[in-house]
Amino acid sequence: MSSAPAFTVPLESIASCFEGVIPATICSCDREGTPNLTFLSIVHRVDAEHVGLSYQFFNKTRHNIMENPLVQVVVVSPETGHQFRLDLHYERTDTEGPAFDRMKMRLDAVASQTGMSQVFRLRGVDIYRVLDCRPLHAEVRLDSLPKAGYLNELERFTERLAACDNLDSLIHTALDSFSALFGYAHSFVMAPDEEGSRLYTVASHGYPVSGAGSEAWIGEGILGVAAERRMVVRTANVTLDTLLSRAVRSGIELRGEHSLLEQEIALPGLPDVRSQMVVPLLAQNELLGVLCLQSEVTGRFLSDDERIVQIASRHLSASMAMLRIADTEEAHPAPNRSASVRPSAASIIKHFPADDSILVDEAYLIKGIAGRIFWKLLIENKRTGRVEFANKEIRLDTNLQLPDFKDNLETRLILLRRRLQDRCSFVSLTPAGRGRLRLEIQRQLKLEEQS
Repeated sequence: MSSAPAFTVPLESIASCFEGVIPATICSCDREGTPNLTFLSIVHRVDAEHVGLSYQFFNKTRHNIMENPLVQVVVVSPETGHQFRLDLHYERTDTEGPAFDRMKMRLDAVASQTGMSQVFRLRGVDIYRVLDCRPLHAEVRLDSLPKAGYLNELERFTERLAACDNLDSLIHTALDSFSALFGYAHSFVMAPDEEGSRLYTVASHGYPVSGAGSEAWIGEGILGVAAERRMVVRTANVTLDTLLSRAVRSGIELRGEHSLLEQEIALPGLPDVRSQMVVPLLAQNELLGVLCLQSEVTGRFLSDDERIVQIASRHLSASMAMLRIADTEEAHPAPNRSASVRPSAASIIKHFPADDSILVDEAYLIKGIAGRIFWKLLIENKRTGRVEFANKEIRLDTNLQLPDFKDNLETRLILLRRRLQDRCSFVSLTPAGRGRLRLEIQRQLKLEEQS
């Protein structure tokens, strides 16, 4: 068994250099010794002895390594600006396996977001053995930085989630805890629709506008690709990825090859997002939703952050699945006919059966299944005066035509609550115990069914 080479600098001690925050450079030579220098968006650390470079374009570099397998790469620490030279020897090109899957996932997500799916295609991952790794400046010292210990924070995170008795409070508590315990100030959760074709935002934290109800197609963009592949997508330098993609896109447009391009998708959330991490929320490999963390700081989400968030997200997913099961078993409550407060002010609420759109005083509120449920509650309240309802009775109401499988009722109710908070201050839905909700109306309502 061969022992690992004794590098001057262990690769794991400069892990942040392999995050793509600052571009690297690679120098290769042909068989005559003519050098070629080019930039790399990211160098991937495969293990303690190997790094990987994506094989997409790289025509000249690729030609050179086929003739001369020795190359040098310079990577840069985003924290200190220190540079490190890697002496590499090309070994092979992988077209499958864990390293290839991770790199393909990231590339596909960025390509889909920028409308470059037909252009950015990973042909393979060139695997290089690291012969040596040295700082470029003798004065550089590798005093190891203390690693953040998040065991206490993870313990408090799970304690907070364990105290939640409904899905709404669970998601809200999780997003609030990501900020308070780990410093992830901006986050949102999206849930899949019943057909499994789109994601819609059900809750957010740290944004001036909640964004509830905003949608993304599964399979498109960073969010959609993460959901479809059931894999984490972490981007440490969104700006660099976007600039590189747009530079290539501009060249394609100048050549008139517009058929290769798709529409660029705007990133949701922060207007100046620099770092982003999207984590699928899975239970028994069923997609319950996606968690997205964003930051205006380049390099905010690194490999340690990914491990922390994955641990927390797995607990969140398990809690979501358990609460969903508990909700479906909740008993039907006795009808409650407490009168809602209805001052003299009045509003008109319109329902359009074609797509179950709801308009409040001519302003759009919501559509689809959530709109259908809201209209049912309003009609029942007007007919009987009831203000309390059970999730189970809504689920079993055949007039609502909820899907038999994956009805996502709880997330639809969360979405409806958020949209009412954002767009309709005089009507609210509040939890009234596990699996129950209360309709509160603070204004006279005129209900109009539109043809």
